[in-house]
Amino acid sequence: MFKNYLTIAWRSLQKNKLYASINVFGLVLGLAVYLFANLLVAYERSHDLFFTNSDRIFTVGSHFSPTANIGINETDGVYSAFAPFFEAEVENVEAVARTIGREYLLSVDNDHYYETVRFADAELLEIFDFTYLGGDASALDDPMGIVLNREMATKLFGTTDVVGRTVLLDHDHALRVRAVIEDLPPNTHLAGNFLDDEGTAVIATLEALNTIDGYALEGNWNNLSMGDYTYMLMPAGTTKAELQPQLDAIYERHFPRKDLLVVDGIKVRKLVEANYVLWDAIGLPILESIRILGLLVLIVAIVNYTNLATAQSLGRSREIGLRKTMGATRGQLVIQFLVESLFVAFIAMVIALALVELLIPLFNVAMDKGLAINHLRELPWLIITTVLVGVVAGAYPAYTITQASPINALQNSGAKGLKGGFFRSIMLGLQFSITIFMLAMVMVMFTQNQKIESASEIYPKSQIITLSRLGVDSLMPRLETLRNELLTIPGVTGVSYTSQLPFEQSNSQFNASLEATGEAEDFLLTNIVIDEQWSAVFDVPLLAGRFLDPTRSADSMSEDATAANVIVNQLALERLGFGTPEAALGRVFYDLRQDSESRSLTIVGVLPDQNYQGFHNQIKPTVFRQIPERFRFAAIRVEGVAMGQAFSAVEDVWEEIVPDYPIQSRFLDDEFNETFQVYGGLSSVLGGFAGLALLLSLIGLFGLAAFMAAGRTKEIGVRKVMGASMTQIVRLLIWQFSKPVLWSLLVALPLAFLAANAYLSFFAERISYALPIVGGAGMLAVVFAWIIVAIHATRVARANPIHALRYE
Repeated sequence: MFKNYLTIAWRSLQKNKLYASINVFGLVLGLAVYLFANLLVAYERSHDLFFTNSDRIFTVGSHFSPTANIGINETDGVYSAFAPFFEAEVENVEAVARTIGREYLLSVDNDHYYETVRFADAELLEIFDFTYLGGDASALDDPMGIVLNREMATKLFGTTDVVGRTVLLDHDHALRVRAVIEDLPPNTHLAGNFLDDEGTAVIATLEALNTIDGYALEGNWNNLSMGDYTYMLMPAGTTKAELQPQLDAIYERHFPRKDLLVVDGIKVRKLVEANYVLWDAIGLPILESIRILGLLVLIVAIVNYTNLATAQSLGRSREIGLRKTMGATRGQLVIQFLVESLFVAFIAMVIALALVELLIPLFNVAMDKGLAINHLRELPWLIITTVLVGVVAGAYPAYTITQASPINALQNSGAKGLKGGFFRSIMLGLQFSITIFMLAMVMVMFTQNQKIESASEIYPKSQIITLSRLGVDSLMPRLETLRNELLTIPGVTGVSYTSQLPFEQSNSQFNASLEATGEAEDFLLTNIVIDEQWSAVFDVPLLAGRFLDPTRSADSMSEDATAANVIVNQLALERLGFGTPEAALGRVFYDLRQDSESRSLTIVGVLPDQNYQGFHNQIKPTVFRQIPERFRFAAIRVEGVAMGQAFSAVEDVWEEIVPDYPIQSRFLDDEFNETFQVYGGLSSVLGGFAGLALLLSLIGLFGLAAFMAAGRTKEIGVRKVMGASMTQIVRLLIWQFSKPVLWSLLVALPLAFLAANAYLSFFAERISYALPIVGGAGMLAVVFAWIIVAIHATRVARANPIHALRYE
């Protein structure tokens, strides 16, 4: 019997090739998107499980206060001063290791490479069981020891047999290779992410960082950067619920800066969660969203199949009537139709798997991932998905076609009535509700991205070349010579040194007060180091006062200076309570330094409020100072010549002035795009989901139009004979078919508006007209629906009425 069902199913597909192709195509798209979305989310949630102690390793991060104005909710690291307290006060802790990432120039003979060095406590090699190609887990017991992975050892030395060899950092500091480890697979947080590709290719000791850069190993409450992890190794069976109260108590007992309301707590995570902490930090539930969007596209595909299968079954009414007359029970007929839908679902699943297999290598190359399908492990899930899709998609068509009596079926009356039309309209409305929701979100995200790009034009980013890593001691004496030579390049109109470039997601802050003793209220001000050409290079105007002048001793301060002149923005004036820009000139406030006496700061200029950090960062009260020791970047303004030509000339000048350090140059546009890719990527992904959903919904609408028009063939013929014009008939059919699309607007638009506002609240500068965009998305979906229905309705209305009246 089952073989007969399969034979009938195959013959039905061959008989109705167009409908069958559309059915299979729709399910293939839906299943492929659903499978890939779930495989991707499962992959992202399974990182680091290959480490033997993965279930015993925890990371500790920091949670920012809502009033901190940082722009993110949390970070994956804590102040390194916490580590000794974790080791001393957390019950049963077996090991604690801090990591700090810093970029240095690595040199072997005449080869030089900028690489991120992961400085860590020696316990790191106890916590993680790396595979050693040379040396062992005692490598970091040597304070100047270094660990390389296979790729880095080969890059630096051409071989992995390098234990005992020496690597120079910034030409001055010799580190000895004590171990070589196997490259880590891509499914680990230690391999970095799309915003931070630092990885763990080079590991050195925190003692070495102290020697090289004076990094304080104890009591350091000034370092909090994304990617600087603190790990704890706990006994098997330890849970986050057990650890969190202990960490909360340590925070309350030991954190000295709770009054500043920046970090209001520390948060423990399982190691497996470290890979996606970035999304929690910026407040975007991206993994959950991908899974939900994949499911929504699959639902649209299933509803599409249901509508088309129902329309396709019209031509089989007489077949059903004959089989009922010959003794077939309704249950047998239902099983037959379910087998047919399962057969289609099976074909679609096989093709969808093939598509996913083709997509995965492309995705892995583009995103540097290691996603793969373990068919044996995923087989139960694939089978269950196929069965559920087949049963859910085929249940309503099976019920509809088999409910007619033998006489009505033989008369083909099912094809003429509209029984069940309400349920079909509900399904079509569900399709369009999902589609309109996603389409509205795409349009909101796209418009917001345009807003971000437009806001970024406040700085001439397309005219600026940037240089990085200028904060090296041996480079500082050459910066003025470098500036003078760069200014001789045709088209270069200005060169500015600064601690931070526009759009860089960095928040350097200091404690400020109106009294030197700190007895008055103290608060945080953002700190940006600039030079005298900064305003000209970045087109920042003055509201009052003057810019900093290096010829005035108080305008250019050293780190140990007790007084200096500064420039502030308007928000800083409000925070200080100094009134208007003109009234603020000459007023004094204080930098409350932890380890030395307070520094008096005198305001000599006021700038407008501009979002220097950009994106989701709120504009902050900011102080601009000139501290040459903190220059890290150069910004080179180019006008009137080709940027490529100027770029080459900049490289030539650098090679002449700084031959011992490779140049790190890029366009400011690239700095912006590096962070903007997160939001552009999100809108592209959602756009893909929305496009597929819209395509499937329009196919479903076409199927419903075919179904309803087939049941009204005689009515259309009578109307034409009675004098109805083709336009009137088309308008009638469009209105009938538009009803489910229109009521879907009532469901989708409010949900889309709420979701759009939640997304927009993430940005400091955001569009203020989400409602018209959401409404426009709804109208766009309606227009597409009208076009599809009009095409079909026109074909039906143009038919000869003689054929319509002979329909029976």
